[in-house]
Amino acid sequence: MSTSDYLNNFFLGYLPYIAFGVFFAGFIYRVVKRNNTIQANSTQFISKDRGLYWGSLLFHYAIILVFFGHLFGLLTPKWVYDWFMSHETKRMLAIILGSLSGGVALLGITVLTIRRFTNKRICATSKFQDYFIVSLLLLQIALGLWSTYLTSQSTVEEYMSAGNWAQGVALFKPDSWRFIADLDIVYKLHIVNGFLIFILFPFTKLMHMIMIPIRFALDYFKKF
Repeated sequence: MSTSDYLNNFFLGYLPYIAFGVFFAGFIYRVVKRNNTIQANSTQFISKDRGLYWGSLLFHYAIILVFFGHLFGLLTPKWVYDWFMSHETKRMLAIILGSLSGGVALLGITVLTIRRFTNKRICATSKFQDYFIVSLLLLQIALGLWSTYLTSQSTVEEYMSAGNWAQGVALFKPDSWRFIADLDIVYKLHIVNGFLIFILFPFTKLMHMIMIPIRFALDYFKKF
């Protein structure tokens, strides 16, 4: 096995399981042991401006669409849609919807990143993790849009290989990395950076993206 095969095997074959393992372990630890620290630490109390409103609005709604687009786009088996949609149609939908939602998410995270790095009052209360995670998110979305552009220039077979890899990983087949071993490095950077975000997720303020909706739902059902 060559050096590139070893790297592909680790980052595309085993890193997903490491990332999800750390994510779930960290999630459980944070909920059980440090539940009181799960909050957005919103900067709106420090500095109220339109940048926060528009940046947060655009980013949060668009990133939800991006997430579910990845989830269903990559993990949906072929037999589910083969009877009413061709692979080329699916690829075109992924390109169009990915470009739109990714573009909006990029605009939102760019506004929030600039605000994080330039607003003196926010800088005074920010921690290293705040700068680091927002930078990773900005990089991830940019890589995602770049990947979408490459997909628009690639073949259907190359597009389908990403789904074969993701479904193989979901079925605990580490050798699935071979499906995407020959894809452009941009795709691989997008994947690796995404799993790095998953690893860090439970230990950052991103936890509020999961916990706040859960708490809202629980409070709602308590009324009945």
